[in-house]
Amino acid sequence: MSDLLPLFAAGPLLAGVVLFFVRRNARLQESLSLAALAANLALALWLLRETAGGDIFVHRMGFWPFPYGILLVADRLTATMLCLSAAVVGASGAFACQYLSEEQRREVFHPLLHFLLMGMQGAFATGDIFNLFVFFEVMLISTYALLGFYYGLDQLEMALKYTCLNLIASAFFLLGVAMLYAQVGTVNMADLSVKVREVGPTPLMVLTALTFVFVFSVKAAIFPMQLWLPSAHSISPTPVSAILAGVLVKVGVYAILRCSTLIFPEPFQRIQAILIGLAVATILYGALGTLPQRNLKRILAYSTINQLGYIVFAIALLTPAGWAAAVFYAVGHAFLKSSLLLGAGLSQKLTGTVDLDDMGGLMERAPFSTLLLLTGLLSLAGIPPLAGFFSKLFVIQAGFAQGAYLSTGIALAAGIFSLYYNFSTYQRLAWGAPKGETGSAPAAMYAAVAFLASFAVIFGLGVPWLYGWSQLVASQLASPAPYIAAMRLAG
Repeated sequence: MSDLLPLFAAGPLLAGVVLFFVRRNARLQESLSLAALAANLALALWLLRETAGGDIFVHRMGFWPFPYGILLVADRLTATMLCLSAAVVGASGAFACQYLSEEQRREVFHPLLHFLLMGMQGAFATGDIFNLFVFFEVMLISTYALLGFYYGLDQLEMALKYTCLNLIASAFFLLGVAMLYAQVGTVNMADLSVKVREVGPTPLMVLTALTFVFVFSVKAAIFPMQLWLPSAHSISPTPVSAILAGVLVKVGVYAILRCSTLIFPEPFQRIQAILIGLAVATILYGALGTLPQRNLKRILAYSTINQLGYIVFAIALLTPAGWAAAVFYAVGHAFLKSSLLLGAGLSQKLTGTVDLDDMGGLMERAPFSTLLLLTGLLSLAGIPPLAGFFSKLFVIQAGFAQGAYLSTGIALAAGIFSLYYNFSTYQRLAWGAPKGETGSAPAAMYAAVAFLASFAVIFGLGVPWLYGWSQLVASQLASPAPYIAAMRLAG
């Protein structure tokens, strides 16, 4: 299995290059793209099965010894994130085949999609922090092209703002790497775990940890670095919005989780109050930001910020129960939010708008697509037995168990806003007299949305399995010694 790990980066890279050269043949390009995405998902599922017993797979690139060589590593958390990214990107790619017209530059969408997948999966699999920076840049370049996909002024302005903000974050990323290397002389994550513990939580090390929190907060859209997300969601093509909300922001969450458990466990204890404060601010900002919105995609964007706040709050508790809750929440949210955004795109295809005031009566006009949206909104609101209910429940339980009564109480109270804006959104789009004419959409678009939305039910009814898996992931994160030993042995 270790020898197959490079395929998670090399496979999408090769696919992207091939798809670019066959861009004039749309049917062949889409067939090859979907086949490559299916193969990527199959490989990720295989890795998930292989890591279930606790095995950690390491692949050394080249012949440089530990800790200087480039290592790819897969434990339970990595396998989980690879599966999540493969499934969401695969469904979004299938949706895009029917959503984008030939006039919408469909021929360059699939190569860019695979380059973005390469960046995300490389970030999940890399074993050193400098290559994490490299894969972040691959994601940035691909995302810039996808945000400016339609070549409209609004899209180009948004892409430029996103890129400028991320370039600042990239500069701080390099600064953080330099600060870290100056203190411990390594960028290998396993070696960092050992040497950062030996140095201890000195003021400079705590400042270094804060620098990385800032960098990853930009990618994860954590307050006050969340401003790029609402415009990016509402302006970019819907399949891109689904990937941004489902997977791209999770790369930042993943990096914060790795830092808190493997690289900077003691410095994160010193900045725990800051992290919790930022998470609570993110929860409130996202919840309140939904209230004045009329555009369905902007409502879902602010909702994404709200949900990311809960995930980071769970990580900031710095306990295995909190990490398990964060993993459960992140997985459920990835499928849920992607389904809602693709559902918004499906409704736009049917009605020609995502403005709630113009979508009234959708239940009568398009009952099946409205039912798919309703499933997601109910889960997002935390209605049992859907996955969203258990996601919030585990976070609240972990918060009270840790003794963070005030912040957990605020997070619990913010759930009322979530309940309100989700029901209000559904009422505005589904109820009332039908407005305008209703078009049609290909079955493949319905299938992609239904596939992702079904996980709101599957994870809700199968909560013992997913939460049990999340606890296994958390237990591995809480005991990093096997991870470090596996990398040393492979090097």
